Formats: sequence, C-alpha cells, structure tokens
Amino acid sequence: MYFQSLPKIAYPYNNQKTHTIVPDIFRRAILDKFFKNRMIIEKYYVKDYETPEILADKLYGRSDYHWVLLLANDIVDVQREWPISQEEVVTYVNDKYGSNNSSSIHHWVLKEDKSVIVDWDAQQELDNKIESVTNLDYETDLNEQKREIIVPPSAQVQEIVETYKRLVR
Repeated sequence: MYFQSLPKIAYPYNNQKTHTIVPDIFRRAILDKFFKNRMIIEKYYVKDYETPEILADKLYGRSDYHWVLLLANDIVDVQREWPISQEEVVTYVNDKYGSNNSSSIHHWVLKEDKSVIVDWDAQQELDNKIESVTNLDYETDLNEQKREIIVPPSAQVQEIVETYKRLVR
C-alpha cells in the first residue's frame, strides 16, 4: 500500500537506453501532526517475533498498514531498527564478536549512573565504583531500547493513510 500510493517515474537503466516505470521512492511526506502529539499517541512494547506486519494486523486489522508504524517511529531499515528476539540477539552477538566472545567486556560504566561510559581503572573497580558491560549485555540493551515504540490510535489510521496519499501525489 505504501509504494502503491507513490507517483510513478520512468527509471532509466542499461546506459540510459531503456527505462521502466517504478514508484518514486524518494518522495516523502511529513505527518508530524499525527506523530508529534504525544497526548494521543500510545506507547507499545514490541514482543519477541512481532513484526510490523503482525503488529499492524493486531492493532488495525490490516497487515498492509505496517508502514504506518514504521513511519510513526522513523524506521527506515526494519532489519536494523526493529527489535529482534533474544535468541536472534545471541546469534547476532556471536556473528559480530565471535562465537566465544559474548561474555567479553564491551565497555565499563559507572555503577551509580550506567549511562556514563568510563575507562577501566583498577582502583575504581576495587572500590566497586565501575562495572563491566559484556558484548551480550550491550547488544541486548540496544535491542531493548528498540522495543518501545509509539502507536497511532486505530481511530486515526484512516486519516493518516488518506493524508499520506494526498501528500505524496
């Protein structure tokens, strides 16, 4: 549905000698009036194995409205920006850091404020002021941050779809 609403353009290929008609994927619409008003937007915690299509079907009764959820959350690359299952996180960590490195130290943080990354210091470690964050913990935290998304109310979805169609034409 998202791409069907986009205007079509002639895209040249084969050294500009031929072309094909494709949706103009560079066309964008800003729907801030729907997504910036935090009074009407609901938050949702994405569960393991919930895809945008599954969630759109669950919330709106239409899996083809998945793009509304992606647009509301500024998600362009579903593979990298949508949360994955914990099982997939473990696989990702093994692929990224090596199969025996999931418990290796990624970085150090202050115990009283875990958002502050620090250099390792033996005295601070002995004084119990810093703690290590493993590769698995780091990637799990990043994935968990992706789980909380905003969800436009179902009463507004039709208006969002119609406004989008009007804006991209």
